[in-house]
Amino acid sequence: MIPAPTRARETRRPARRRRCRPERHGGGSLRRRAAAGAVAAAVLAGIGAAPGRAADDLSLAAKAALFDVDLAERFLAADGQVRVRRRLPTAEHPYVTYNMSDTAYMTGLYCAAQTWRHLATGDPEAAQRARTAVAALRHLVAVTGRDGLLARASAPLDEPWLDDGTWRESSDGRRRWRGNVSSDQVDAVMFGLFVYAMHLADAREREGIGETVAAVVDAIVGNGLRIIGYDGRPTRWGRYEPAYVAGEEPMNALLMLQMVKVAHELTGLPRFGREYGRLLEMGYARIGEGARLDRPPREANHSDDVLIALALYPLLELETDAAVRLHYERAAQRWFHGRTHPGIDVEGNPLATFLHRHWTGDRAYDAAALDTLRRVPLDMKWNAGTIATYARRFGFSFTADPVVPLAGDGPLPVAQRGRTWSFLVHNPYRVGGDRLAVAPFETNGLDYLVSYWFGRAHGMIRAED
Repeated sequence: MIPAPTRARETRRPARRRRCRPERHGGGSLRRRAAAGAVAAAVLAGIGAAPGRAADDLSLAAKAALFDVDLAERFLAADGQVRVRRRLPTAEHPYVTYNMSDTAYMTGLYCAAQTWRHLATGDPEAAQRARTAVAALRHLVAVTGRDGLLARASAPLDEPWLDDGTWRESSDGRRRWRGNVSSDQVDAVMFGLFVYAMHLADAREREGIGETVAAVVDAIVGNGLRIIGYDGRPTRWGRYEPAYVAGEEPMNALLMLQMVKVAHELTGLPRFGREYGRLLEMGYARIGEGARLDRPPREANHSDDVLIALALYPLLELETDAAVRLHYERAAQRWFHGRTHPGIDVEGNPLATFLHRHWTGDRAYDAAALDTLRRVPLDMKWNAGTIATYARRFGFSFTADPVVPLAGDGPLPVAQRGRTWSFLVHNPYRVGGDRLAVAPFETNGLDYLVSYWFGRAHGMIRAED
């Protein structure tokens, strides 16, 4: 076990809020507008606005509005947590329930997406949803009753519930929460809180976010760079110690650096600066260059690709030391372009493409990324009945296309991929689930939303697209 550094008396830096800079957003000031009517108007306004959809006549903005409506109405809990998979009623369980294994992860992404939506549009609804997501993320740390221990999810005891995993009751007897949290949940939580704190939080909010981030990081550092669960044992996927990142999971070196760097930025406490320096001395930034494992495309872990992106974003936003920054740039280069085997650059991945452009200025991959967003099929997420209901409600058309895998070894275009909860996480060299079958679960379009709103907020997608 690595001993935690000795703490001296610490003082905080005055809180500072990072405003959006035009040069960080494609060279032009962000569009801001007052909220104009219901989100439904955006869906209706975008119908038939541009050609080239594989199966619908929605513009990019209209599809984003549709996914926003669906997520808010069917996947967003009253307290701001975002559910992943919506389990449909059955004869045995005649009520809606959710699989909640990745609730913390999804809520972190949603927090960032709604922050970027507000930056792009000025819509106060987006700011409020981002603010509520922050409260939900802070709740997921508080509900466990253990300092700095994050829960995967939380739900009221009187809510219909059917889920796997390890659940416990909160100390007040009002809620249950899911344990065995992993490094990916922490990664996304840090990412979402960072994006909100840097762009929307006032000084009071930033201080509160900093307290939550500090508690999580203190617990992991104090436990030898491991997540220790409620039962006092390390969680299955909560390891960041030197031997582990050097020998098994180099990605977690970046994840550890990310959380410590964010904690230092949001609190100004010297202990986090010292811990960051200690990690650098142990070679974590160098190890992190190999975060994306060099594997054949069909064996690549695209869930890890998302986690790497969420870690690199704060690190590249904050790091100013050229020598340290070079390690992160090399990690991003390998992540996007690959090494012996292909990287993400050939996949038309919109979030990866827009992040790559944000870091490098390279626009060569934009067309493929935009095409992916245009062609995301609605039946990748929803059953035919749900699509028909939305089509009648908003007046758009949709045609279900059969999945016919293309010949060759390249990645499948998004319109030829199967059912999946996230096209960012799904391996595009594999088809996935049958889109035409009636599924017992439906999922939301947060993968689309986080990609689209990052692109909009950074001047890479036009409002009229």
